[in-house]
Amino acid sequence: MRAREPKGITEIVLQPDHKLDYAGAPLVVFAGREWFIPRLALRQSRIVVPGLLRLLPVLETLQENPAALAEAQFEELIAVVHAALTRAYPELGREAFLDLEITVAELAAAVPVIMRQTGFFKPAGAAAGEAGGETASLSAAPQSNSTN
Repeated sequence: MRAREPKGITEIVLQPDHKLDYAGAPLVVFAGREWFIPRLALRQSRIVVPGLLRLLPVLETLQENPAALAEAQFEELIAVVHAALTRAYPELGREAFLDLEITVAELAAAVPVIMRQTGFFKPAGAAAGEAGGETASLSAAPQSNSTN
């Protein structure tokens, strides 16, 4: 079964990595295009998870008040989103990413999806071992390693 293609991506460098299975992978919208955010590998998680942990103090208010971000937090948000995208789009360099017309609101809307795709944050209302819904809570706590 061939993976579905996100709408609007025509450049070869922005094609998703066809070695991955995108069945069930959520999509986010950046610059008027749909982008896959599959489950992250350690290569991405080593950047995304620590970045999200540093952003936790502002994540709850991010969607309602993006102006609450300090400059360092904004840079952290950019790094987190870019790293998450490189799972499906390994050829998407940071400079090319920075040139995309992405709004702060789009970045903020991607955070719950990215949190869920790390496997480190529990979706809101999900019981242990239960599959998450379409969005993860911005206030989601890290999952513990203990069995519940």
